[in-house]
Amino acid sequence: QASELAKVRQKGGVHVTSSTLKWVMGTGRRLPPHSVPVVEEDPTTVWCRVKQHSTFTAGALKDGVCTVPFINAVHTVDRDFEVLVSLNGSSRVLRKPWDKYQAPPPNAVAAEHQCLLAMHIFEDGTVHAGYLKPKERRAYIVQGTKVTKEEAASVLVEDEPLRYDLRNIKLDGLRTEVSPDEVELTSVTLLNPGSSEQRIVEPATVTVRHLVYWGRVKGTLAGRNALVVSPDGEQRHLVWGDQNELDRAHQLLLEADLPPGTGSNARVLATIRKTEAPYTGKLTSIYADGGRLARTIQGLHMDQRLIELRAVYSPPFYLHNKTELDVPGLSRILYQSSTTTSTSTTTTTSTTTTTQEPAKTAPASMSEKPQSGSLSRGLGTFFTGTAIAASASIELCFFL
Repeated sequence: QASELAKVRQKGGVHVTSSTLKWVMGTGRRLPPHSVPVVEEDPTTVWCRVKQHSTFTAGALKDGVCTVPFINAVHTVDRDFEVLVSLNGSSRVLRKPWDKYQAPPPNAVAAEHQCLLAMHIFEDGTVHAGYLKPKERRAYIVQGTKVTKEEAASVLVEDEPLRYDLRNIKLDGLRTEVSPDEVELTSVTLLNPGSSEQRIVEPATVTVRHLVYWGRVKGTLAGRNALVVSPDGEQRHLVWGDQNELDRAHQLLLEADLPPGTGSNARVLATIRKTEAPYTGKLTSIYADGGRLARTIQGLHMDQRLIELRAVYSPPFYLHNKTELDVPGLSRILYQSSTTTSTSTTTTTSTTTTTQEPAKTAPASMSEKPQSGSLSRGLGTFFTGTAIAASASIELCFFL
């Protein structure tokens, strides 16, 4: 079925594409789903438009007949007309008053550039439809078998939501795709060129990017603020329709007690999990006047987050010839979390693994908060295997 997104007239006369309304071809007496009524009290009479001599004119559709005013005459057609519909029931329309002394209200719905959908309430209380010509400052309304010219009318306006609220989310587990990836965030070489054993301290800062996206859903406006309540109850304030980048900076202190004339290479590794999953949920549009419009939507959720963070230390080596000491390297898990796309828990672990070649740890997950500047905690371990607590909450300290 052919369709075209509707246009709305903004302040200053600029026309833009509507995000929630479209024109579809009529199909006789049967109304398309979510047809927009001329008045809410009568859902059987809806807005329509007809092309007359390459120009669209607007009116009302009733019982399969589209009736429009055109050059002071009433035209009726029972085919080749279009009906105004709400995309998936997503639109909220208002009827705002207008008179010849003022410009049309912003977001007035247009049949074409100089033809805005308008209606007039006559003295007998009946409502009739037609269109407004902004340049002429006059509305043309069908009343029975004649066209009346009115200097005041009500104009159909698309109301745009201020923000969205998404909850009651159900992810499609059968079609969920998960792909883990290990990346090196930073590497630091700790050096002790002195003649005695020393504790060498090197600061490091790593940034972990958490990406969250809930899709571009038909009938919604990208860029609006949105509150998303995940299946586990966690709330996030996001930007709707955009890929949200929720970066977290971790300030680290890498420390090692090194013998004289030795060094050690420390690498900070992260396991990143990428998830894609179709979902259904309840999306509520919230408007400036406090009005709400809720509906069930389908979309695609994408998430990229840190699920494991660990440090890998090389065996100590002599600085003059890079020969390694007969001491094994260390691999320390900093975070190991158990996260699914519907539940989230985080565990800080103090496990230290002594390896010649650090083995990759199986991917696990870690919950993230939608804010940057979050700080990390951890435990440190000497090469001798003694574990100690980090000295401050803003640091991750690792001891060789």
